[in-house]
Amino acid sequence: ECRGGICIDAGCNIGDFELNYGNRFDKYICFDVFQENVNECIENTKHIVFEIEVFKLAVWSESNKSINVYAYQWATNSDNLNQFGNSGNVSCIEKTLENGSGWKSENIIDVVNTISIDSIIENYGTINLLKIDVEGAEYEFLLNKDLSKINYITGEFHFEQEKKDELNDWISKTHKRFKVSGYPDYFKLKTL
Repeated sequence: ECRGGICIDAGCNIGDFELNYGNRFDKYICFDVFQENVNECIENTKHIVFEIEVFKLAVWSESNKSINVYAYQWATNSDNLNQFGNSGNVSCIEKTLENGSGWKSENIIDVVNTISIDSIIENYGTINLLKIDVEGAEYEFLLNKDLSKINYITGEFHFEQEKKDELNDWISKTHKRFKVSGYPDYFKLKTL
């Protein structure tokens, strides 16, 4: 049922979503904070016939801001900074998890510019699908924003249940929540 129009892929990684669902949407607008992921996404999708734009930008609460990118550090090996091609291994959120691993302040690997959901909608109009997997930045990006021009929202929400509930409650003001076993929840605009 969710077909055509514009798909925003926030946290596109190396383009797996686009490769798997290439003919589903008319245009894909992709964002990632890690240059190697951006390069691989462009390379992986260059032979596909649908329209795609890939940007090295962080999705955030406001546009045109410079923010840090942190490498993920495993608790079991303090020298292991795992980044390339692995979903979840870079974030714009500084966060140490309960087990001691996480995106730590001493592991800044880059500085990236930001784009807000308001700017994306202003530039592209109504979004049919927003797919988001940005390792904690989803709260900065979506909370207290007007989401009424996004038909469907899906993705991963990270960290504490309280934060997840807050974001789910915010999205649920304009969207109906659906649970599908084995997949992330998705939200459909109530007026559709």
